[in-house]
Amino acid sequence: MANIGLLLPKYTILEYAKEVLQESGENVKVLKVIDDANAALEAGKAIQEGAEVIIARGFQAYCIKKEVNVPVIDMTLTTQEIGMMILKAKKQLKKECPVIAIIGWENMFGNVDHLEELFHIRLHMYYLKGMDEPYGKVEQAIEEGADLIIGGVRVNQITFEKRFPSLFIESKQDSVREALKVAKSVANVIDLEKRNNAQLETVFDTSFNGIMKINSYREIVAVNKMMEDILGKKAKEVISFPVEKVLKGISTGEIDRLIAGEQGMYSSSILVNNQFLMLVGAPIQPDESINGAIITCHRVKGPGKTDEEQRQQLFMNGYVARHNYEDIMRTSPAMKRCIELSRAYAPSSAPILIRGEVGTEKEILAEAIHNNSVAKDGPFITFNCSAIPKEKQRRFLFGDETADKDKEDQERGAFEKGLYGTILLQEIENISLECQYLLYKAIYEKMFLYHDVWVKRRMPVRIIATTSLELLNLTEQGRFREDLYYLLSTLKLEVPSVRNEMDYMKATAKRFIQKYMEKYSRYMEITEEAYQVLEEHPWKGNMIQLEAFCEKIILLAQKKRVDAGFVRTLIYDTYPGVQVINGEERLVIYNNPEAVKIGELMEECKGNRTLVAEKMGISTTTLWRRIKKYGIAQKYGF
Repeated sequence: MANIGLLLPKYTILEYAKEVLQESGENVKVLKVIDDANAALEAGKAIQEGAEVIIARGFQAYCIKKEVNVPVIDMTLTTQEIGMMILKAKKQLKKECPVIAIIGWENMFGNVDHLEELFHIRLHMYYLKGMDEPYGKVEQAIEEGADLIIGGVRVNQITFEKRFPSLFIESKQDSVREALKVAKSVANVIDLEKRNNAQLETVFDTSFNGIMKINSYREIVAVNKMMEDILGKKAKEVISFPVEKVLKGISTGEIDRLIAGEQGMYSSSILVNNQFLMLVGAPIQPDESINGAIITCHRVKGPGKTDEEQRQQLFMNGYVARHNYEDIMRTSPAMKRCIELSRAYAPSSAPILIRGEVGTEKEILAEAIHNNSVAKDGPFITFNCSAIPKEKQRRFLFGDETADKDKEDQERGAFEKGLYGTILLQEIENISLECQYLLYKAIYEKMFLYHDVWVKRRMPVRIIATTSLELLNLTEQGRFREDLYYLLSTLKLEVPSVRNEMDYMKATAKRFIQKYMEKYSRYMEITEEAYQVLEEHPWKGNMIQLEAFCEKIILLAQKKRVDAGFVRTLIYDTYPGVQVINGEERLVIYNNPEAVKIGELMEECKGNRTLVAEKMGISTTTLWRRIKKYGIAQKYGF
């Protein structure tokens, strides 16, 4: 049984404790009398001597609980013992119905109901909550008419100084018995927990999976031997570190939701030390509250081995995925969710469909999925369905049926070139109906058409398709096969557009600006108003358009401070609108009608602001303000 330490405030109580222990044959690890001032220190010594549960009383128990991390059992006076104290007080006072005050910590007393009626007294209870309260409670009891005060060591010292009648609260055999009974129950629980922990530790350290325990602050508190092997670090090198610093790529948002009880499980895939890991997290919930999580990781082996020579050949042929999740600059919740979903899909060998507008990160996501999958060491083949004529698509995908297997690489199709890797089918909506059928048969049935004969062949290739359209609409129009659509779209990613994330567009633009300032060593200040102009533009080309425009700002800015006028002019010059005027299409640089009028007059008056102001019937100052507002100033060198 777990060891018990019994720390007491007086020698009289110690004698009672010895009697109880002798009667029961029980033994305790530590048994001693201690001073209030040294309570925590003595408890620490008891723990060093082997005590795993401590019994203490009143103020001493209060002090010990604050300093130690073992169970502390309060020694509580029984109702019978309190009654005996009251009888002793009445005998000392020799008064028919005395007022008796009891001052002490609430954890010291059992039930005191009905004691007034039983002993024909008036009983005032004063419970202490802090170390500095005894003096005030003694004075309060005296002011409120107490004839005698019953209390502990400190209370009796104060009453002695005031020469006021008092008695020491004596814990006798019953108190000791009850405290030992509770302590033994706690000790049994500790023993059971030790056995369970020993069993768990055996499972923990013999598991073939890496296991990590984190607390509610995402800090690592334990790892098993397999996790040490996966990380290439000893437990002492990672314990107390945030989990995201050790498992790069893990989602802190998902872990926080796990710990907050907002979801019951988290699964993803990550790369650690060039090992592809499948990761599963679950909350630790011993009762109604969650106090951390368990994260398990297991290595996932790839379908084939790629030696160094083959890797070099893949690189030479351009069959590599160069991007990863770190290359995605957007940090909006929708984009984070898209990334987490893609990480969850990565371990699967099933096809994935990525849909998003032109200029979104569809291709980067595809490369990141490949680089975080079991196929990461295999080839990454990109096949743009729009760039290849439909009559040649079959040959590019499945190869030349008449070609010899030993012939040059270009005569083999993407399925053969991409063995143990990934094929990215860009703009899948433009693939021919013939290839759609052949693709469905290849992915779902592992059937390939050779010389007009269907051949069953296992070709371990992962298919990722991208599109900017809703393929379901194309199936209704007969332009896309339903069977292929449902095969591709089961694992589907929707990439959010930039214009639907205006709250995060500014942050993305700032990253692009910083990128090109560093690239061209041109450091300048972009005003908040300039960023506001960027936020107002629709950016139909999404990230491609936004990044290219941010680069243009850095290349063309002539001043250290880039203001809204410059950015607005640059937008108008770069992306003019088109209107039909008198039956003819004309570029319209400025969208605002007043801006259009000012622009036309500035052209007519060769930039003379005084003439333009006269023609508009406004002052030159007002004209200047409007020129700056609409971004016309830069065009005329103002």
